[in-house]
Amino acid sequence: MKLGQYAAALGSILQEKRLDILANNLANSQTPGFKRDIVRFTDFLYEETYTQMQPGPIKTTSAPLDVAITGEGFFKVKTDQGILYTRAGHFSLDAQGRLVTPEGWFVLGENGIIKLNSTDVIIDHSGQIMEIDKAAGPGAPPKVVDSFDIVTFENIKSMKKVGQNYFKPLDPKAKELKPKTLLVQQGALEGPNFNIVEEMTNLIETLRIFEAYQRTLRTFHNEDKQLIRKVAEK
Repeated sequence: MKLGQYAAALGSILQEKRLDILANNLANSQTPGFKRDIVRFTDFLYEETYTQMQPGPIKTTSAPLDVAITGEGFFKVKTDQGILYTRAGHFSLDAQGRLVTPEGWFVLGENGIIKLNSTDVIIDHSGQIMEIDKAAGPGAPPKVVDSFDIVTFENIKSMKKVGQNYFKPLDPKAKELKPKTLLVQQGALEGPNFNIVEEMTNLIETLRIFEAYQRTLRTFHNEDKQLIRKVAEK
């Protein structure tokens, strides 16, 4: 294979990888708490995919079990893969009254799995969850049930993405820390941390580069065909 042809083939592979990453980002443009992935190439043979951990914009939903974190921190979730961490606070109750993620995984509070009797709850800015007891009559104070076990890590940039919306520290010995800046907002969700228009622009640009590499490969292929035909005619 010619050097130019080899370079064009590698370039196509790398741009195809970037297209996959960009397409996945755009597919999650409405996924709460989603963090944008970026692929970076240091040379033709080495690629690095990493996740931007900057927070996304907060969007009001008014749903009582939608919870957004402003500042540092992750919700802790008990999953079939162990404890994972997420910024996506789109929660609901299962048949047993346990607070769960859309995947059915348990959301953890400081006392373990959070259990509620109904969605009539108040969540304050510290993450404390209080149930409203309608049977107690108007004016009765809400009952404190639990508080979200919200934690952070010293280096969140080293967090590894698990699936689309969950993370875990690369270092299994990394210690959970209490966030220094934390504001919990009920009835809201954190949106994806990228601009759709900008990401679409990146996708179109990458697609054009990929197509240019493909045209180069076709040119080399046609040249080889012509050379073979001329040799065969002799």
